Amino acid sequence: MRMSRKNDIVLFVIMVSFWALNYPLVKFALNYVDSFTLLFYRILISLVGVLIIFNRKLRFNIRRNEIIPLFILSMLNVFIFMELWFIAETTISSSLSAILIYTYPVISTLLSIIFLKESYNRYVILGIILGFSGVIVIFFHGLISGLGIGVLIAFLGSVSWASGTIYYKKYLGGTERETTNFYQFAFAIVPALMVAGVFQPNITLFEPNLTFLIIVIIIGFPGTAIAYYAFLHLNREYRVSTISSFLFLVPALSVIFSIFLLNEIPSVYEIAGLLLVSIGIIFSAKGIKK
Repeated sequence: MRMSRKNDIVLFVIMVSFWALNYPLVKFALNYVDSFTLLFYRILISLVGVLIIFNRKLRFNIRRNEIIPLFILSMLNVFIFMELWFIAETTISSSLSAILIYTYPVISTLLSIIFLKESYNRYVILGIILGFSGVIVIFFHGLISGLGIGVLIAFLGSVSWASGTIYYKKYLGGTERETTNFYQFAFAIVPALMVAGVFQPNITLFEPNLTFLIIVIIIGFPGTAIAYYAFLHLNREYRVSTISSFLFLVPALSVIFSIFLLNEIPSVYEIAGLLLVSIGIIFSAKGIKK
């Protein structure tokens, strides 16, 4: 059943707030575990969270023709995207990671034109140029600062997430949001465990620090299970470009959270990149014709 516009706004605010908070929290979590173990626990807690919150709405007997699309979505939206993000954040600041990941709206707008045949005007082209100009500024700074690999990995994570969004809209838009949300974590849990086991091949994988558990519960429950439900719901009910136009709020908030929680002061290059990416997001999304 269609939610009210007011409820959609509340969902959007929750999604943006917790996604912005996730970046400094991931940096905290990486003080206790490696990126692969963090991914496993985030997916595990997110999966449990979805089961608790949406149990009555879940459809467990998925159709055969849904299995492969849900698996592909799981790899793009969860496993590949999140692992690239976590690896990147071991080498670059959380605020820089957030700025790069949130080139996603510019990339998804470009992909929506190509694969969803959304019409566009000159503002979209301008927005895409501005957005990628922001990436170039950040990447240039990363090269001269010795952070080029981390910057590239974070950007590739953004590409994976954008691809997953378009894939969901094109092939799984008719599947229930709750079911999609559950299976994107369910299909990712085994690969995540296998990879974590390779890099942490002993029982300590299952003996997490209490502080780490508290952090990852915040990341996994409201920051992933609920936030991803909101994300899937909003992308199903509205145009990809409509939702994308407001997502510049996530890196902007994340920079603020990182300043207060981690004492990370963004460089002039990072601020310039954030401004270019944010303006690019607004132009590229708003320029899509109705």
